[in-house]
Amino acid sequence: MSTATAQPASLMTKLNADWARASHRTHDFGALGVTTGGELLAGIRTSSGAAQDALLHALVEAAHGGDRNAERVVLQALIPAAQRMAHRVRTLDDFDRGDRVGFAIGAAWESIRSYKLHLTRRVMANLTMNMLGLLTPDKTANDRHIADQTIPVSDDVLEVQAGAWQEPEEPAEVQLARLFTWAVDTGVLTRSEVALLSRAALGDEKHQEIADELGITVVAFRHRVDRIRGRLSQAAREQL
Repeated sequence: MSTATAQPASLMTKLNADWARASHRTHDFGALGVTTGGELLAGIRTSSGAAQDALLHALVEAAHGGDRNAERVVLQALIPAAQRMAHRVRTLDDFDRGDRVGFAIGAAWESIRSYKLHLTRRVMANLTMNMLGLLTPDKTANDRHIADQTIPVSDDVLEVQAGAWQEPEEPAEVQLARLFTWAVDTGVLTRSEVALLSRAALGDEKHQEIADELGITVVAFRHRVDRIRGRLSQAAREQL
């Protein structure tokens, strides 16, 4: 006689089920007023630019102040990006599908909790880039040597990964995260180069501030960013 063993629900399944039960409940979100998580999530998904930035930043700031309901709304907004990253970040290849998504959702949670509140623009892009950084740690010397001597993925995989990020129905920040994920996975850019490009293009920091932190002139900083951007553009054109 055989006995069927029920598989435990994945983290994403549990979170989505929890959201379905709780998203209609009203809560005092401070500056955003008394509303439901579902309404705020809809606002995130249907807005863009400054309006989306203001909404997301207010929620992240409330989350840093201990509001778990606000944190939960932002996490739910990041779950689609976590799902996509889970299937494209090569450092998760050794895990099964459920575990990969679970790791990516964990990175989304950490991205919210470690978010730099002085960054008030491109908030969704910054959150997704923080996730990518958490999921793609710096390569060891041995990893770099292997990458130099091998072709990391097939042409078919490159076509899928390099092309999917351009789907027009996706928000611009998700497309950008896909591009950066592909660039790191295929060795076009290092994680530190992606982080620098993201800071220069998406963050609120002035170029002079970043240059001072790196100990170089602002002219040298801009040249460095231009070189990184040029390599990424060239690689994308070649693969597409």
